[in-house]
Amino acid sequence: MCWFFKKKNKKAKNVEPVKVQEEKIEKVEESIKIEEKPIVQPVSAPKEITPKEDLKIKEKAEELKKQRITETKKTTTQTKKTTTKYNGKYEVYPEAGVYKFRLKASNGEILAVSFRYTTQKGAISGIDTFKKNVSNGVFEIYTDKSGFSQYNLYNQSKARIIMVGEFYTSEKLAESAVESVKRFYDTDRIDFLNQIAESEIREELISFDKVEPTTTGKYEIYKEDKDYFVRLKANNAQVLFTSQGYASKATAKQGLETIRNAIENNQFTVGKDKQNRYQFNLYSSTNQLILTGETYPVKSSCISAINSVRKFGIKAKVVEV
Repeated sequence: MCWFFKKKNKKAKNVEPVKVQEEKIEKVEESIKIEEKPIVQPVSAPKEITPKEDLKIKEKAEELKKQRITETKKTTTQTKKTTTKYNGKYEVYPEAGVYKFRLKASNGEILAVSFRYTTQKGAISGIDTFKKNVSNGVFEIYTDKSGFSQYNLYNQSKARIIMVGEFYTSEKLAESAVESVKRFYDTDRIDFLNQIAESEIREELISFDKVEPTTTGKYEIYKEDKDYFVRLKANNAQVLFTSQGYASKATAKQGLETIRNAIENNQFTVGKDKQNRYQFNLYSSTNQLILTGETYPVKSSCISAINSVRKFGIKAKVVEV
């Protein structure tokens, strides 16, 4: 009986009370919950910015702001250029026994006056030629010895003068006139006039006195930059005119023969611009402008220059310099 009691007690040692077991289960569950909690990394303190770095950041921000403003202005300007339509017009009218056209701005300012056309239809065709060359041709500013500037419009190859602008008191004003032409030239409006005001007449025919040609004049063919030029000098070395540029010496020599023939046939007119300065024009037999002279404050001086060209230009010798 005693042995059985002891044995029973031995088995009892291995059995824990229910309460203890419950406590253990709670601890295990608690540990599981702790393990399931997200691991939070420690957050380091923000790096302190030095005054120098702060200044760089502000400068960069200001630079980006300026870039955005500039881009916005460019976009606005491009939009205006696309949408703005300038209201210029062409006028076709008779003058000095021929027909001409002129381009006017919306405020009535005369921006360009054409050369001579035998017929009204020719003048209308000349408008199309003018438009084409404003877009694809070459503008150059010429300043004469009196300090007056004008633009010359050539075709793309510079083989032909398309238009000669008014005279201005500075190169800057002549350049401004070119920009005005570019703004107003692309218009389809054409008005036909029976006559123009006397104050707006730009060219007139003249009667010629008898002049005896002399051999003491001299044509010089010379190269400047990439072009060749022809100039006529009197016996005292005074330059009477300088031609347009030619692409080669051979074409300059051909141009010289055309000039000489036009002089011999008295194909001159006297032009007057809105500055009331006078200038002679020399045309070919087909009314194409060959060259223009210097400007003069009075008409009589311009006619005197024409007579000097007639005197020295027909029999002048030719030299290459």
